[in-house]
Amino acid sequence: EKMEGESRLLHPSLEKIPKNLRFAAVGVLGNLIFITGFEIFKHESVLGSSFDVSTIYAIFYTLYMPISHALQASIVFGWPAVYLPSLLSVMPIGVSSMLIGTFATDYLDANEIPHSSLIVLVITSVWAYVLTNMVMGGASKKDKDV
Repeated sequence: EKMEGESRLLHPSLEKIPKNLRFAAVGVLGNLIFITGFEIFKHESVLGSSFDVSTIYAIFYTLYMPISHALQASIVFGWPAVYLPSLLSVMPIGVSSMLIGTFATDYLDANEIPHSSLIVLVITSVWAYVLTNMVMGGASKKDKDV
């Protein structure tokens, strides 16, 4: 249960920064983590020689979902009183983003579209932004404690 005046953010000073700016900052940080991790996973010494790029995208995105949620919870929305149900509530967003990203990656790479990773990143970021705000930002005060 959240005590009066207690912040569930990583640090109480983050409360002074508007939520939209925190969301944007976490988005940039998360995208940098994602792009870096995805590029590492695509390297042939990791998974690149074993799987198609769209499969690598799906594998890495699955591993990245809890990291993304933890960043958003600790910096943007506040850490939930019970973590697992909160993580599970945003999993459909992650799974749908992963499916969109996987198909877009496969299509763009097959057609040799330049900057395909960035295009996919923009598409999935907009999708996740809208849905995450609806799920994590639109809950009632009682629901946010879950």
